Amino acid sequence: MRLGAQSYSFRAFDFEGSIQCLKSLGLPLMEYCSVHFPPDASTANFLSLKKRLVEAGVQVPCFGVEGFTADAAANRKKFEFAKTLGVEILTADPTPDAFDSLDELCEEFQIKIGIHNHGPGARYDGVRDTLKAVQGRHPFIGACVDTGHAIRSGEAPHEVIEQLGERVHSLHLKDWQLGGEEQVLGEGELDLVKVAQVIKAIQFDGPIVMEYELEPDNPVPGMKKGLENWLQALKSV
Repeated sequence: MRLGAQSYSFRAFDFEGSIQCLKSLGLPLMEYCSVHFPPDASTANFLSLKKRLVEAGVQVPCFGVEGFTADAAANRKKFEFAKTLGVEILTADPTPDAFDSLDELCEEFQIKIGIHNHGPGARYDGVRDTLKAVQGRHPFIGACVDTGHAIRSGEAPHEVIEQLGERVHSLHLKDWQLGGEEQVLGEGELDLVKVAQVIKAIQFDGPIVMEYELEPDNPVPGMKKGLENWLQALKSV
């Protein structure tokens, strides 16, 4: 399993602090978001930032969540950034008129788009919305399944993953109490064993990114508990 963390979990920390939080978890991957740096390879500190990630041994297989529109030039700039940083997947909230541009850019750059479900009221609420969006599109246009937001939308995350199948490019592993609040991973509604079973069944090999929005000033202890619960679930399948 390619397991890491979402940098939004460390939003109360600066860039260097985010690296230290990841190191405290003993994980090698980070999905960064614009909280820590923008998706722009032309910024003055981009090369030094990239060098620091290499020095720290931090891999960045995905980045986002980013918006995409019909503005092909703006979309291209984000793909160029991803290519330079070594990002494989751009986690995304595309407008409906963005997909013709994204089809072309995914093919040109060989970088995937992971449509992010963001719960009730969002553009991509339920699995039906993502399935409709990817229909007939480049195979690199797929999903970043956020398990916590799936629960908020009244869906079972393992069923969402199963329905999307090979279109699942990445996961945001997060737990929630239905009708309530976020929980430590494995202490809410999320059935970790069923998620582990279904990703094995579909032969999923993308990044699995832990996201924890609670306790922003001290997220590591809660994330460590969640990590232990996830690793225990993996052992059972």
